[in-house]
Amino acid sequence: MILTANEKCVLRFLAVSITKEMSMNDVGRACGVSSGGAFKILTKLEKEGVLKAKSISNIKIYSLDFQNEKTARVLELALIPDSFEERVKLRMEDLKLLKTLTEACILFGSYVTTKKKPGDLDVLFVLDRKNFGAYKQTLVKVQDITPVKIHDVVQTTLDLEQNLKKNDMIIIPALKNGIVLWGFDILVQVIKNACR
Repeated sequence: MILTANEKCVLRFLAVSITKEMSMNDVGRACGVSSGGAFKILTKLEKEGVLKAKSISNIKIYSLDFQNEKTARVLELALIPDSFEERVKLRMEDLKLLKTLTEACILFGSYVTTKKKPGDLDVLFVLDRKNFGAYKQTLVKVQDITPVKIHDVVQTTLDLEQNLKKNDMIIIPALKNGIVLWGFDILVQVIKNACR
C-alpha cells in the first residue's frame, strides 16, 4: 500500500489522538485538508480495515483498528519519511553512534521545520533503562561532533506510552510531526499499547 502525504498525516494524527474522539472535520482541520479530502482518505482507510468508525448521532468518529494486523504495518509506513533534507541526513550520520543503545529516535522541533538556522536539535530517544549510562556517555561523544546543541528527551517504552495517554505537550508533536530515524516498529507497538 502506497500512502500519500495527506494519508500519512491523517494516520499520524489519529495515532496521537488516542484519548479523543475525532470526526472527519477534526481530522481535516488538523491535517490541513478539506472535508471532502478527509472523507476520501478516511473512507479509503476504513475500507482497508486500518481504521474503525463508530457513529455518534449523525457524526462518524474514527480511530486506528489494531484488531487488524495490517494497521501496524500501514502505520509504520506512515512514520517512514519520504526523503530527508541534507541537514537531516548529516544529523542522522552524527546520531548513528546511538542507534545500538536506543530503540527509537525522532528528530523534532525547529530543526525539522523550515527554520533556516535552528540553534538546537531536539531528539526523542526511546531506550531500555539498562542502557541509560552507556547512552549518556555516547551522547557526549555525539555532541562533540554535532554543530548544534542536542536537547534530548529520553523515554522508556512505558514512559512513552504513559505520556501518549497524557497528551504530553512534547511527546505528541514529536510523534505527529517529527522525523523518525529508526524504531518504527517500536513506536507502533507503543501506540498500539496506549490504545488498549
